[in-house]
Amino acid sequence: MVERLSSAAALCATGIAIALALFHLGTAAFGQLPDLMQRSIHVAGALALGFLLLPDDARARPLATIGAWALSLASLGIGAYMVARYDAMATIGYWADPIDVIVGVVAIALVLEAARRVVGLFFPMLAVAVILYALFGAHVPGALAHRGMDPVYLVEVVFTTTRGLWGVVTGVSATVIAIFVLFGAILFRTGGGQTFMDISLYISGRGTAGVGKMATIASGLFGSLSGSAAANIATTGAFTIPMMKRVGFSPSFAAGVEASASMGGQLMPPIMGAGAFVMAELLGTSYGHVAAGALLPALLFYCGVFLSVHLQGRRYGYRGLPAADIPRPRTFLKPRRSLPLLVPLGILIGLLILGYTPTFAGFWSIVAAVGLFLLLEVPVSGLRPCLVTLRDALIDAGKGLVTVAVLIACAQIILALIASTGLGVKVSGFVVSLGADDLLLSLLLAMGLAILLGMGLPTTAAYLLAATVLAPALETLGIQGLQAHLFIFYFAIAAGITPPLCAGVFIAASMAKASWTETLGHALRLSYAALFVPFIFVLHPELLLQGSAAEIAVRAFQGVLFVVAASVALSGYFSGRIGVPVRIAFGLAA
Repeated sequence: MVERLSSAAALCATGIAIALALFHLGTAAFGQLPDLMQRSIHVAGALALGFLLLPDDARARPLATIGAWALSLASLGIGAYMVARYDAMATIGYWADPIDVIVGVVAIALVLEAARRVVGLFFPMLAVAVILYALFGAHVPGALAHRGMDPVYLVEVVFTTTRGLWGVVTGVSATVIAIFVLFGAILFRTGGGQTFMDISLYISGRGTAGVGKMATIASGLFGSLSGSAAANIATTGAFTIPMMKRVGFSPSFAAGVEASASMGGQLMPPIMGAGAFVMAELLGTSYGHVAAGALLPALLFYCGVFLSVHLQGRRYGYRGLPAADIPRPRTFLKPRRSLPLLVPLGILIGLLILGYTPTFAGFWSIVAAVGLFLLLEVPVSGLRPCLVTLRDALIDAGKGLVTVAVLIACAQIILALIASTGLGVKVSGFVVSLGADDLLLSLLLAMGLAILLGMGLPTTAAYLLAATVLAPALETLGIQGLQAHLFIFYFAIAAGITPPLCAGVFIAASMAKASWTETLGHALRLSYAALFVPFIFVLHPELLLQGSAAEIAVRAFQGVLFVVAASVALSGYFSGRIGVPVRIAFGLAA
């Protein structure tokens, strides 16, 4: 019975993953459904797939519990209910009826349970705390008190409107982010991941600490596409960490390099772990404006990581790969290997530069990737293996969509209730008042809160939660638009490598069989730019391309000098090992 159930559930999960992928491809090609329908189908499909892929009992055979079936069917039922009730709910002045309230409570419970299975207890418990605060705010002492929300009204806000579960950011998830999750999965499965690693190895693998530099490049690119530093560490780290250890890197340094590069991938345009699209939506500006503004800070971050890896390699004698282990261009530049990577990426970047929507650009990049893969691979391997590869890519994409859609839906519950209760305004006022009109102190407080709110969350959910609470505070301090949101974005993402949780560090350390404290030290030394650059671009917005060409050039040059001086100070190496007084001097220069 268990075997039969497992096989049936596995088939069902595969079917849902493929159907979900085709749904997003179809709506990207032929037009989106109305908001409530598009977003509810997206979330319901992700929930249904998530419960099948993530059974509650880790000791049970995957997909083999009755509970997984029940929760999955209930999730599909939520989607069907929203589609069936769309005409009524879309009516101006609609009030929830008792059935809406019951179904809404079930939907909220499903989202909370799915979030628990995806990231553990912290995030759903935070959502529960906000729900209780919304219901019983009248009993909260002090300045945080509010009059309390009626339970029916709470469910109505969260479930039947586009303010809660089906809010604006769920809309971004159901359109743009879904397409890019699909694109990343297809690119990786069809050989693009291996080809890019081979190109990175060829460029940097021979030199000092060459494998570490390769890991920085490769993990940065795929981290930008993945939308989760932790997921990227688990994927690319399985390849890069053993290779770094093989050429002499200490386990903790290898883990620190992977954690830093994967975290930094979320900061790098054009995708920024899908954060660029969400930020553009929240700011009401163009995607191109966000991506362009984020470019110089991200380049400074990666210059810092790259230079730090090089100097550490010189200091400890980390060598490059032997010539025999370096991939040869005649291998990875063959059309069968290179075109499925380079052409889709070229189409993606080209269409985005030309001003087409991210959904349009992502869709045609996917079409190019699949078309080239089939055209070049079918004559060599046959149709059936190619179709299996594409099926696996869709399943990978489905898994990625589960994480993104579930956590964004959970975040939307929190965001809706923070807005409805005025909690965000209260916290913002606390940050401003505690800063006592001191900008630096207020920024340090905002940094700490952003790190706490981003703990353990993927890119979009971490940024959303932190921005909702902190953006009004920064705006009150006179830090507007892109400056404020990028500041918050950097520190919400940096939560992956900073205490108290530092989930990315723990994952990388466990993969490398290294001490997590040593890995944390290396990760912080390599990623120092992510902790300093946000303060710089708040004070000097020229780094965000705001100003004349001459001003931008001067600030960029100063940024490079800062990175060089700080890297030398932290690594303790210049032309040779340097002592503490010289390191202090370089630190002061930085």
